[in-house]
Amino acid sequence: MLCAALPPTAVALSVCLLLGAAAFAASRGIVETPQSIPLAAMARRPQASVNGNRLSLAAASGFLVLLATRWLMLSLLVAAMVFSWKRLLHDQRADDERRRIEGIAKWLEDLRDTLRGSAVGAEEALEQVALRPPAAIAAPLQHFTQHRRQGYRTENALADLADELAHPTADSAIAAICLVIGGSTGAGRLYGTVNSLAAAARFEVTARERIDRTRAVYQSSMKRLVVIGALLVAYLRFAAGGLLDPYNTPVGQVVLLLPLSLWLGCVLWLRSLCRYESPGRYRLAAERMAAQ
Repeated sequence: MLCAALPPTAVALSVCLLLGAAAFAASRGIVETPQSIPLAAMARRPQASVNGNRLSLAAASGFLVLLATRWLMLSLLVAAMVFSWKRLLHDQRADDERRRIEGIAKWLEDLRDTLRGSAVGAEEALEQVALRPPAAIAAPLQHFTQHRRQGYRTENALADLADELAHPTADSAIAAICLVIGGSTGAGRLYGTVNSLAAAARFEVTARERIDRTRAVYQSSMKRLVVIGALLVAYLRFAAGGLLDPYNTPVGQVVLLLPLSLWLGCVLWLRSLCRYESPGRYRLAAERMAAQ
């Protein structure tokens, strides 16, 4: 059956590309001497090594599939799947966003406790809390501290902080703080507002953790379906006689793009469901209304 496969030129070119990718990944994984590695490069080596290992494994998998089936499109799909397997149904941005929400919740809780446990004003409380920031939002709070030390007005520094945090709960808290600092409302109301917002942020963190646990079950099920689909294609290819022979021709490879694209599109669509949909930001809405 393999005699009616793709033209030898296409197979040879594909094999060369896969072997070249494997050689490149292997060269990236060679251990260098400590004298030749800068400190910044040493910090990036673990991630580069992982990517190099993934690229080597993906190239080897695609090469084996190409030798076994002579289906160029399937080998490319397998290589791409192997390379992105750990990120296929897991969006790192969702994890980063959840950690950011948790950082905002901790920041608001710290600000609430500072306002309750001392007689400091809103500006002093903000500066004290910014000196012990949560790890997820350390950079925005450090920038806020730098702006204050450089002589920025508190309202302007808070506006920059809201843009960096980029979350509606943070927008509401900063808007309430600005009203107190500007004298538009009494400082006695700030504690209650921050307390309510901290509770809302903490509830959002709890809800997202519960959602993540549910999503993990479906992600495991989807990965099992991917493996079952691959085993089914392998069975049909080698045990179904001439059923899949039309795909051995170049035209058949082009036709094979349709089911492979539909299957890959379904997987990517499921991956897109891993992201959170945050509500609209208060600050952006207010800016749009002011511009109209």
